[in-house]
Amino acid sequence: MKLQLISAAVCLLGISACNNASKSPKELSSQEVLELAGKSPGMNAGRGTFSVITPAGWTKTDTVMSRIEYTFMMAPPGGDSSFRANVNIVTQELKQGVTLDKVMETTQKEMENFFVDYRKIDNGERSVAGVKAKWMKCQYAHRETGTPLNGEVTILVKNNIAYAITLTTLANDLVKYEPALEEILGSFTTK
Repeated sequence: MKLQLISAAVCLLGISACNNASKSPKELSSQEVLELAGKSPGMNAGRGTFSVITPAGWTKTDTVMSRIEYTFMMAPPGGDSSFRANVNIVTQELKQGVTLDKVMETTQKEMENFFVDYRKIDNGERSVAGVKAKWMKCQYAHRETGTPLNGEVTILVKNNIAYAITLTTLANDLVKYEPALEEILGSFTTK
């Protein structure tokens, strides 16, 4: 499960860097990234402040790893790989004055520093839960396993809480799972 959750943790490090100038994850293992993100101020501040509908056939689990609370949705098993496409949602309170633009910029830098062969594919803006959100699509290789992955990170900020919604797929499967991500984003609501 750590392979599936590490993208969300790196997003949180981007948010943490906005909050308190956290050190770069460049030399950290996946476990160290999870531990560092879990110790960040304001972690899990959005617990209980959002709801989301899980796509048909997907499983949803609320879990905690390294003090980080995740809403974790996994696609049905398929193909020859043990990896399953997934969407996870994590939250963190932002330091006063930190903007959505800064959160996304820092998240992208942290992902670029942490992941091998990181490449941003696209980015843009949209509305999620009635508020402005930023998104980016990327490709990378997981540093410890070398597994080639694609990701789509959507971040929104409401009431000074950042919500990071991250789709992670095997390389070249992003388009296949974007309809499920759209269903999740379309159902996402915050208090």
